[in-house]
Formats: sequence, C-alpha cells, structure tokens
Amino acid sequence: MKNNLRTFRLVCSGKDIDAVEELLRAQGFEFRPEPFYSMARILEKEPFPLGESIAAKFGRIYIQDRSSMLPPLLLSPEKGAIVLDMCAAPGSKTGLLSRLVGRDGFVLASEPSGDRLALLRQNLRKTQAVNSATVHYESQKLPLPPHSWKIIQLDPPCSGWGTLNKNPRAMDVWKGEKTIPLVKLQRKLLSKAYELLAPGGRLVYSTCTTNVQENEEQTRFAVEELGFELFTLDRPEGFTIADPLLPDMDGVLRVDGSGGGQGFYLCGLRKPGNEEPEYPEPRTPRGKKINLKKTEFPDAVDLSALPDGELYEFKGRAMFLNRHALNILPEGLRWQGFHLGKINRDKFRPDPFARCMLPPKPDKSALVIEKAQDLSNLLSGQSLTAPAKGKGPVGLYYKDMLLGLTGKKGSRFIWTEK
Repeated sequence: MKNNLRTFRLVCSGKDIDAVEELLRAQGFEFRPEPFYSMARILEKEPFPLGESIAAKFGRIYIQDRSSMLPPLLLSPEKGAIVLDMCAAPGSKTGLLSRLVGRDGFVLASEPSGDRLALLRQNLRKTQAVNSATVHYESQKLPLPPHSWKIIQLDPPCSGWGTLNKNPRAMDVWKGEKTIPLVKLQRKLLSKAYELLAPGGRLVYSTCTTNVQENEEQTRFAVEELGFELFTLDRPEGFTIADPLLPDMDGVLRVDGSGGGQGFYLCGLRKPGNEEPEYPEPRTPRGKKINLKKTEFPDAVDLSALPDGELYEFKGRAMFLNRHALNILPEGLRWQGFHLGKINRDKFRPDPFARCMLPPKPDKSALVIEKAQDLSNLLSGQSLTAPAKGKGPVGLYYKDMLLGLTGKKGSRFIWTEK
C-alpha cells in the first residue's frame, strides 16, 4: 500500500550521489527517486535491514519518512543560515537542516530527554553534522535572549495520529482529555518561539498527527493570541494534500497519508516587523582550548576541512565548537559542540566516523576501496593489504567518496570503532 512506503535520503554532496547509490545497489538494495527532494529515495527492495547497510553505517544515508522531510525543506533556510530546532530528537530533521544550511551555517538542537539527547547526538555524529551543537533543556524554558533567532523549526511532541501505519495504538493512547497536556505544551513552545524570533523571523510548526486541536487550532492560537502572521507553504510534489479543517487557513498543509508517508500537518508563521537578531556578548567556553602547535594529529587529519570554529578539550574529548555558537550563545547556556575524537596528553585520536576532518581527495596514505565487497570484508574484521608499512589512522574512501578513518598496522589496514 502507498502509505507503507519506506523512504530514506542520501547524505552527501551532488558529486557523491552515484557512489552512494552504487554502494547500496552492490548490497542488493533497489530504490527510485522522489519528486519533492533530489536526495530522497523510495526503497523498493531490501535484502536485509537498510539500517545495517554500509551506506547507513557511515551515515551516507538516513532512513526517514518522506513526510518528516518536509518541515526543513519548507522552512528552506538559505546557505549560511543560523537555525534553532526546538524539539530535535532523534535528529532526522536536525540533520536535514544541517545539510540545507551548509558548511557555513549553524543549527542549535534542543532536547529535554537525556536518553533521546544521546540518540540525537549519535545520529548527528553518524551524518557528520559538524555545523551543529546540542543543548539539554525543555525548550519552553530555553535560556536564550529574546529576538535572537531569524529561523526556528518547531516539531513538538504530539499525539502521533498520523503514524497509525507504524503505531496502530496511537489514537487509543492519545485521545480525549489525554491530549490536553500535549496541547498546553505546544502552546508554551509556540509562545517561546514567538519570544525568541526577531521581528521578521519565520517558523515552521509541524506535527505528525491529524488532530485538529494540535494543528489548525494551534495555528489559530499562534495568529490570534500570539500575533504571528500566517504565510503560504508551497505544495510539495508527490503528496496528497487535504483541505484544512478550519476556515481562513490558506497556506497550511494537511498531508494526507494516503498519498504515501505519514499523515502530517505544517504551517508557516512569521513574526511581524523586520529587525536583525539581538545577540549577547561572545562567551568563553569552560573547556580547555587545544593548542594545535603542541598537539599530535594523525597525518590524515586536515583541520582546514572544518568550518570556522575552535577545538576544545572536555574531560578527554576533543570537541569542535562552531564559530556561530561561540558568537551567539549566551553565558550560562550549557551546550555541547560536535565530537571529533579523544585527546590524551596532547595526542589526538580521531573518531573513526569523523570524515569532516579528511581532505576531499585521498592522499597517498589513504585506503581507497573500489569494490563494496572489500569494504564489507574490512568492516567484518578482515584486514586488507597496505602498499607500504606505516601507522594509522588513515583516510577511508569508497571510490572518491569520504567515509571515515581506518586503522593501519604495519602493512595491513584494519577497521576499529574504538
């Protein structure tokens, strides 16, 4: 049935699309393109779980419902934009926002649950969203200055009635008075978003439910009670869009799951006016700044591949702190940058998935694998012959596509995730 479509998106640049798709096909997967986003794919053949594929392991694909891709795409931040994701876990939309804003942009992702925050950080690590940072707060209480953001994504907790194909009991679990706390939370989050937006800033509010109280009624609350202006969202190609359940809702999207994917609701909200965000004074991180002149880095590491920012040590972990985060996040806000690896006595050991620190083209020490089976053998514990002796880690590439860093001992390449 159409509403049971399995979808995923490619996590790569345009030049690597062929390599990612070739890697998937080599493992027996078949798929076709989606019309609404050039990187989205519909899975047609799955010989084993897609999440166990090599492409998924190295974060070159991300399994995501097609409707779930719409909020970041319709928010449509420009390259270099600074975006706040108020309810970020598990990171599906955060990761897509990271791709959309590009190397020079920045995404701050907020999540109140400790367990879900760990999952968020894990997914951002896999997809190498190095232009992101995370915070552990209830977003309705985020200690951020008013009027400090131009673009916000808000996909709050909801009843999930649009996910009945995967969660058939959602409507039974969340019905009647049980949805009242959700509705109240959503209104608190909308109010906080209005406070945080600079005049002229925009917000996309979305849910994966069909409940009018959490959808059109919240849009009406945002416009009539908070002062937002409703703006029209473009209709994405390939989706069935139902009519809104309340009048005067031109431009909102009620995605009918019968056209494929989850049932979803989206609306675009703008704060009246036109002013630049108000940022606090730049802050000094609490960690220890890494002295690059005294630190031993593997030859494979290319720090110039990173966006603008600083490297800091926090209890033996090397973290990348994005320049935008350092410039706009206020003193007193506890946040975490992007994990790059471990550091001990000025010796840096990169995370094996940290392709963000590799040059775009392999150097002479790198392991370049041409056959998917050889890559599978390496990951299963078999070593591969190196052309010359040396030590790792070294860059790992499939064709000319970055994957990560692999170990090297003498004349053998080995894979380790430690």
